[in-house]
Amino acid sequence: MTVSSMGIRSRSGAREDGWWYPWIFVFGMAFVVLINGIMVYIALSTWTGLETERHYDKGLAYNENLAAARAQAALGWRLEVTYTPAPAADDPGELTVTVTSSDDQPLVDLDVTARLIRPTHEGFDRDVQLDHAGAGVYKGQVSIPLPGQWDARIHARRRDAEFQEVKRLFVP
Repeated sequence: MTVSSMGIRSRSGAREDGWWYPWIFVFGMAFVVLINGIMVYIALSTWTGLETERHYDKGLAYNENLAAARAQAALGWRLEVTYTPAPAADDPGELTVTVTSSDDQPLVDLDVTARLIRPTHEGFDRDVQLDHAGAGVYKGQVSIPLPGQWDARIHARRRDAEFQEVKRLFVP
């Protein structure tokens, strides 16, 4: 028998049976490395970058959040949110929030802020301070850089009462 770079050969020059068995392992491992490489590439290239900040602290505050939700429900406040884009593409549009009480009375003297969040892309969030425009209507100017769906996280406060709600907006 002689050993060559292509496998074990017998004295007659023919390959021995099973000479290719080690190559099964080599090609199998190469296949596993290739598939893992593809999966790593897909995982890294499709990550949106969105994650929950301070998730541990939020989990610890779960019971306080439930109590705050009950207190908010007891207020009975309701919100309506609209966004009107500007006629010119470079001008800011107008975000309008109407706040009413449980008996449909407009709520005045509130401090109202909004945070517009793009649910599928990070880096485009906008904060807006809304000014009272009369009869429970609060308005603010904001430029929204991308069309599509946005989450408007509205915070309304009056002395010791606090209300927050998230509404989905579609921006053309």
